[in-house]
Amino acid sequence: MATESTKKKKFQILALSGGGYLGLYSCDILARLEERAGRPIGSCFDLVAGTSVGGILAAGVALEVPAARMRALFIERGQNIFSARPRPRLGWLDAGRSLLGAKYDGKALRSVVDEIIGDETTMAACKHRLIVPAVNMTKGSVQMFKTGHHPDFTLDPTRRLVDVVMATSAAPTYFPLAEIGNVHYADGGLVANAPDQCALHEATHFLNQDVGQISILSIGTTSTGFSLKRSLGRNLGSAKWMTRGRLLRTIVSSQQQLVDYMLRHQLGERYLRIDVAQSEEQQADLALDVADSNAQGTLLGLAEGSFQKVAADPRLPQFLQHTPDPPEFPGVASATR
Repeated sequence: MATESTKKKKFQILALSGGGYLGLYSCDILARLEERAGRPIGSCFDLVAGTSVGGILAAGVALEVPAARMRALFIERGQNIFSARPRPRLGWLDAGRSLLGAKYDGKALRSVVDEIIGDETTMAACKHRLIVPAVNMTKGSVQMFKTGHHPDFTLDPTRRLVDVVMATSAAPTYFPLAEIGNVHYADGGLVANAPDQCALHEATHFLNQDVGQISILSIGTTSTGFSLKRSLGRNLGSAKWMTRGRLLRTIVSSQQQLVDYMLRHQLGERYLRIDVAQSEEQQADLALDVADSNAQGTLLGLAEGSFQKVAADPRLPQFLQHTPDPPEFPGVASATR
C-alpha cells in the first residue's frame, strides 16, 4: 500500500553498518558529510537505516542530533563503554573474559545513548523515517523496528528509542541480551549488519518507491575483508573462534560483502559505499571493543582518508543536495487514536 505519491521522484537512503567501537569511523564520516552539506545529514535522506552501533548513529541522525556531538561522545566516553586497554597479545585471555557471561554490562553504553537521544524519547519523535533491525530471541525471529511511516506501523512509534538501539546493539558475548517488556533481543548484526538491503525492501514494498529512482549512501566500519591466517589451521574450536571476536567479525564481514555485491548489481552507480579495509598492521590495534587512543587515532585517520576519496566522487553532491518531501507518519496518528 502506498502512503505517499512519490513513486517517480528520487528517493535516497542512508545505511549505517554495525561494528562496535569501529563505528567511530562511521561517526567521523557522518560529521564530515554534515559539515559539507551545511545542514543536518538526515535532512538529505528519505529513509535512514542502521544496525548495532549504526543503529545508534541512525537514531541520532533521524532526530537531527549533530554528528559532531555524537563523535565527541564516542571519543570521550568510548573507554567507559569498552576496553581502555589495547587488545591482549594473548587473545585467548580476552576470549576468557566472556566465557561465563557478557564482557560488559551495557550500563555505560546506555548512558551514552541516553546523552545522544534522551531516555524518554520515543520513535515517534524522529524527524526522518528510520528502520533498525534486531533479533527477537524470545520468538526466534527477525525484528525490524520502524517509525510510523506506514498506517500498519502503530506499535514501534510508542517505543522508547533508547530501548530500540540497545536491542540492535546487544552483541552476543559482549553485552547482555536487551529486554523490552518481556522480550529479549540480540544484536541486529547477526542478521543484517549491513541494513542496506533491508532499507531497499522497505522503500519498494512499504513506501511504494520505484527501484529505478532509489539511491543508497552506505557507510561501513572498516570491517570488510576479515580473514583468518592459515597458521590457525582448519580445526578451530570455540576458543579460537571466540578469540579476538573472530566469529562475529566473520559474520559482519561476510554479510557486508554479500550486500555490497548485490546492491552494486541492483543499483549500479546509484549505490555509493564509503568504507575501507583494515591493513594487517591496523588490525593489531583495532577490535570491536577496543577504544584506546591507538584505536581512536587509527579509526579517525582511516575516516579522514576515506572522506578525501569520496569528496572527489561526483555522486556525493547529488546525495548532499537532495531535499526529500516532508515524511508522513500515518502510523503515529493511528497509534494515538
